[in-house]
Amino acid sequence: MKVVSFEVKGHVAHFRRPDTTATHLTYPFMSITAAKGLIGAIIGVEDFQTNDQIGIQIMSPVRTISQQLSMFGKEDGKQFNRPTTIELIVSPHYRIFYAGEEYVDALAEKLKADHCTYHTYLGVAYALTKPFNVEVFTVNEAVLTTEMIDILSVVPTSIVEHIEFENEKHLCRAGGFLRYYQGKRTFSHSLSFLYEKNGKPMTIQVKKDYKEDGFSLISHLGGYVCLI
Repeated sequence: MKVVSFEVKGHVAHFRRPDTTATHLTYPFMSITAAKGLIGAIIGVEDFQTNDQIGIQIMSPVRTISQQLSMFGKEDGKQFNRPTTIELIVSPHYRIFYAGEEYVDALAEKLKADHCTYHTYLGVAYALTKPFNVEVFTVNEAVLTTEMIDILSVVPTSIVEHIEFENEKHLCRAGGFLRYYQGKRTFSHSLSFLYEKNGKPMTIQVKKDYKEDGFSLISHLGGYVCLI
């Protein structure tokens, strides 16, 4: 399996939850659909749809703040711009793993040339970012039995059989992530994730049938990454 990995970071990020209205809440880390949108911006495919897989590793502590913003420019200025409360992720930093058969080579070519077709940002246009630390490697998909493994990335809760709780590790659950983008701003299926708040590896046992739901595990730097 050919894998492209790269890092992105910024001062702020906002990956808006679709189930919020008046207050704009964010997912605690980059969503799978946002990561695929970022890939589409890099290679220049609008309304990006693919069966390729994504893995996301949190590289900095998850911290959020709330801020009020007034969105100017959408009207002719005759109406009052009511401040909107928005939740922002502070100093986000992620490593993204991309694998599959459709766009891996195109992505690797763009990243190696240090070129992106469209602007790249972390969920919103004012959170610009630039991919760096690009790696391209080949790895075999992991074959697991019942052993405990160190997982480096966020992992769907549906495939976790057992968790080993350790001191100084803050394990969290986040739900309501959309899984499949079907084009024209429509989505299907949802996921909940387990993650470590400070980006540390988690020691877990995965279910034997995790592959049946379309997930994969690869070995990387002494641990494992879950591809969704």
